[in-house]
Amino acid sequence: MKTVIIGLGNPVLGDDRVGIEVARLLRERLGDDENVTVKEQYAGGIRLLDELAGFERAIIVDSIVTGGKAGTVYRLGVSDLPGTRNTISTHDTNFRDALSLGEMIGLALPGFVTVFGIEAGNVETFSEDLTPEVKEAVPGAVELVLKELRDCKERQCA
Repeated sequence: MKTVIIGLGNPVLGDDRVGIEVARLLRERLGDDENVTVKEQYAGGIRLLDELAGFERAIIVDSIVTGGKAGTVYRLGVSDLPGTRNTISTHDTNFRDALSLGEMIGLALPGFVTVFGIEAGNVETFSEDLTPEVKEAVPGAVELVLKELRDCKERQCA
């Protein structure tokens, strides 16, 4: 099963870069696995469609702000995701709506999508550093994604 892992975030906005950090570590761990492509993406919503097209499975890793404890890792389905923070922009849409749009226009999008959201502590300050709590969560998030890949392979994601 062709899988894409996308680490999503802003590389200069503190904890918002956590998805990118996880993706970089996963790329190192997975090496040349021909069934898994690891990407970094700096914009979400509708802009993710091109990155997802042609894959059967997608795993998205991104920061999330729910008011929970910084560094907590959540495993979410598409229906669990909150809306976009940029609701006044016509250039952005939430991920659920972007997937629906992609399906309506006939894009070959993944049938299986899992999101790992890592609770951010600070996404308001320009910085290339993660807060200590979020940095500490990165290795665990990497392991959860690897487990997701193994579990999917064992059950054929059915």
